[in-house]
Amino acid sequence: MKRLLFLVLLLAGCSAQAHENLQVTIEATKQSVEIFEPVTIKASVEASGEPVSADAVVDFELIHPSGKTMGSVNPENNGDGTYSIETSFDAAGIYRIISHVDYGSEHEMPEVEVTVK
Repeated sequence: MKRLLFLVLLLAGCSAQAHENLQVTIEATKQSVEIFEPVTIKASVEASGEPVSADAVVDFELIHPSGKTMGSVNPENNGDGTYSIETSFDAAGIYRIISHVDYGSEHEMPEVEVTVK
């Protein structure tokens, strides 16, 4: 029985280590755009230095200049560890886009700002 418990704990430890070191970066193709001008937002997701193209849950939360959330968007999984959306904004101000990334037991949420003129 002790051997079985040891094996279960060992496997659980290996599983947890497989999802360590989650790194997420987010960027916009343009930092400043005109009203209704398209901009692409892209998050790059890596774990232990390798691209994560499966098993990650990725959402982009759009924040209005007033500070209120405009909702979340599920980005396209590009299959290479990147996730992206193309969007535009209908009013001037500084918009924040927060990427919420869950992978294993880890959660990262870096953000980027886009200024709309």
